[in-house]
Amino acid sequence: MRALRLTLTLMCIGLILVPATPVSSISADHTTIAVIVAKSAPYRPLDQDALARVFLRQQILWENRDPILPINLEASNPLRRLFSKRVLKLDPEDLDGYWNDQYFHGIFPPYVLASEEAVLRFVAASPHAIGYVSACMVDQRVRTLAYLTADGLRVDGDPARFCLQH
Repeated sequence: MRALRLTLTLMCIGLILVPATPVSSISADHTTIAVIVAKSAPYRPLDQDALARVFLRQQILWENRDPILPINLEASNPLRRLFSKRVLKLDPEDLDGYWNDQYFHGIFPPYVLASEEAVLRFVAASPHAIGYVSACMVDQRVRTLAYLTADGLRVDGDPARFCLQH
């Protein structure tokens, strides 16, 4: 009985510690990235060039003059790599020189969070933030400004339509 209880406890702990299925296990050609803002944010969708300017910190204000707070995932995260390739046309590590140069001009890179759930929570609670998650992660806490598909940027659609799990 004790051994069974210990085994069940360890299994539960293991389930808690196992990370969600990484995006790299899904074909990058079919992964859709949702660009998100807070549900109450008044911001309009951005085109791909404007999105690149935001995440390169070349555009720092929304149309209404509110500051933009871009949020990235960690450089090693497969979704960050895919986002960087689709939007910035570079791998995250290819931007090291760019950010070193920007630092001397007083411009800092986007904040980095460890998980898509952390991005969802932060963006939902921060009216000036913009971030990205896989389309399957989008929920009622946030609003989607655009979807980045293998075919390009789309500004309309239902997240479930872009989610491979549905």
